[in-house]
Amino acid sequence: MSDTIEVVSSARRFAILAGVLALLAAASMLGSAWGSTAAIGQPAYPDVVEEVPSHLQIQNDHQREWLRFSTTHINLGPGNLQIRGGGQIAPCTIDGIAYDQCTVATQEILDSAGNVVLTHPAGVAFFHPEHNHWHQSAVAAFKITTGDPASPGGCSQAACGPEIATGVKITFCFVDVKFTGVTGKEKKAMPRSYFECNGDFQGLSVGWGDEYHQSTPLQELEVTGLPVGDYYLTHQADPENHWLEGPTATSPGELNNFTWLKFHLSRDGSNPKITVLAHSPCTGAQCGHSGNP
Repeated sequence: MSDTIEVVSSARRFAILAGVLALLAAASMLGSAWGSTAAIGQPAYPDVVEEVPSHLQIQNDHQREWLRFSTTHINLGPGNLQIRGGGQIAPCTIDGIAYDQCTVATQEILDSAGNVVLTHPAGVAFFHPEHNHWHQSAVAAFKITTGDPASPGGCSQAACGPEIATGVKITFCFVDVKFTGVTGKEKKAMPRSYFECNGDFQGLSVGWGDEYHQSTPLQELEVTGLPVGDYYLTHQADPENHWLEGPTATSPGELNNFTWLKFHLSRDGSNPKITVLAHSPCTGAQCGHSGNP
């Protein structure tokens, strides 16, 4: 009788122990789920704006004239612009140009703690042979027009007049190059996060800009034989809406991707000359250093 009771008691203790362990495991799993839910916050969207174009200059090259200019992408939003490559490499064609190495790009929207809370298709990442590093597709579109972009409707409603010159949708690598703050305290609060132009991982941190100097290939539009007069250089960022910059299409970050600069072209001497006359409204870092070199 005693042996039987002992066996039954051992079995019962084992069953109780197993039950407790199962409950602890379930609680642990539930706690982990609760913990991950609590850790994930609201999406912190980037807000990539364009600095007013600067360093305008005419370059003569083999009987052709090119307007060259510098541009800078600046992230003024509460969250980083973060783009990750797909890993699978294959040839592709973008705007009629063939590239040997391409991969799918995905935007990762983070919360304030750096967790990925949303993803969004972001076009294609590809290896750019001239720049010798990886680019993101359709980052910007440059045009020269005659109509005033500040007129009612703006260029989005075809109010910019005839297009004098237009280029392919420009591709760029995203990397933190220029801090837009002033103090060391600001820089400490907005650290640099993206350092290399690789195919796997690129981005633009809050408070940082990525500058492309006018000497960089494709920072140009052809103006051969363009008559003396006043013109507008326009810069549209993200022309194919590859990045989410707010929860809806009417979020402020989705509506401020356009900038322009008015210039006068003169031909008094042997070389054409550019004089900056005006530019789109801007504040702070977005105003840049528009003008001639």
